[in-house]
Amino acid sequence: MGYSHYFTYNPNKIKDTEELRKRFRQAVCWIDKAHKLIKKNPYIHEGQAGGYYDDIPCKIKGGLGEGTPIINESEIWFNGDTKIGMDHETFGIKWYPEKGESRDFCKTARKPYDVLVCVALLAMNEAFKGTGAFTFSSDGDNSDWQTAKDVFTSITGSYIEQIFPEELEVA
Repeated sequence: MGYSHYFTYNPNKIKDTEELRKRFRQAVCWIDKAHKLIKKNPYIHEGQAGGYYDDIPCKIKGGLGEGTPIINESEIWFNGDTKIGMDHETFGIKWYPEKGESRDFCKTARKPYDVLVCVALLAMNEAFKGTGAFTFSSDGDNSDWQTAKDVFTSITGSYIEQIFPEELEVA
């Protein structure tokens, strides 16, 4: 086991192809903005996922931990930087998976690129809100996600108080 995030994406829930494309492009736009913020501030991940790697810069690379990440209207595919040992498992979502639905996970081991993985999950969740096309869960809790929530809010203006409502205290 390890620190992982789990997600299901089923674009078949949206019958209108243009609507599907529009929603996927919106998520990609937010993810791309987050990636640009990370490039400008490679320590933006401070506190993310328990703050295990706060002193190591966040460098987003292609899915194999090197090269350029793919963040476009067809696919999202990235990892951390293998040169500094900060890659782990690839995060990837295609706008329309081969079988029409994908159930996947990404084990980040709390490495710096976890912040972009979490922002990507928040972006997909927000873009597909109300459609049933995207769901996610995490080994992390709301405090592990605070930095990603802050980045997402700075990009979208949408404030996210609780990602995992089961953590709300019962009075």
